[in-house]
This record gives sequence, structure tokens and C-alpha cells, in this order.
Amino acid sequence: MDKKREDLLQTVTQRLMSVMRHVRHPGPPPEPKLSPPQVHLLFTIGRKKAAGISMKELADLSHITPGAVTQFMNGLVQKGLVAREGDPSDRRIVRLKLTELAKKQMEKFRKDHLASMSRIFEALNDDEIKQLIALFIKMDTYHETKGRTID
Repeated sequence: MDKKREDLLQTVTQRLMSVMRHVRHPGPPPEPKLSPPQVHLLFTIGRKKAAGISMKELADLSHITPGAVTQFMNGLVQKGLVAREGDPSDRRIVRLKLTELAKKQMEKFRKDHLASMSRIFEALNDDEIKQLIALFIKMDTYHETKGRTID
């Protein structure tokens, strides 16, 4: 890698880290206590609205093993945040759905998170945000088609 590109990448890294310092994560909903991976899984399940999501789909979307999903789900079921339901078309499949308690907590968390992100991006207009999104999509698509993860 040439020196100019190396310097550019170092600057991108430094600026990204600097911006991220200003992000105030509202944290997980107050009760029950949740880890960041649990919050991520709840949001992933929540995007699958009425049909719910299978354990395999959740593992694939989250890039974690089915065994890890099972462990996380056991905890979330015990906390009353996720319900397991049989799939009417295939008895072997268990669908995961958010409970009403989880939906309420996730909505509050989402609003708090969006308020925080709104403050971070207030320096950019809508067109600039669209450009940033396009660049992230380009990078993500490149790595998805190459089948590579970024270490």
C-alpha cells in the first residue's frame, strides 16, 4: 500500500473514532438488564414483524452460531421479551417473536438512539447523509460479494 493511501486510511480512522466519541448510547432499556448482543438480537427479531423469525434465520442474520442464538434466546424468553412459537407450516421450525413488553422497550430505545444519532449528524444536510449511506453500502456490498469479513 502506498504512503498516500495509508495516510488517507489513518485519517479516516481517526476522524471516525473522533465522531464516535460524541455518540451517547442511551443503553439498553432499564429493566430487565440486557447486554448489547441481546439488544441487537431483539432489534433483528423486531424487523421480522408478524411472521417472526426462525433460530436459523436469526443466526444467519446476526453472524453467530445457532448455539449462541439458543443461549441468548433462553435468557430473553426468561425475561419475558421473546416468545417461541411453532411454525404452522413446519413443526420442526420454532419462530421467535417479540412480546408486548419487548416492543414497548425497543420503541423507547429506538427513539432515544435516533435522538442521539440526530445530534451526531446535525452537521450534515440530507444530501450529505445520502452520500454517506451510499458509501457505506458500496463498502458493505464489496465485502459481501468477496465473502470477506473485516478483521
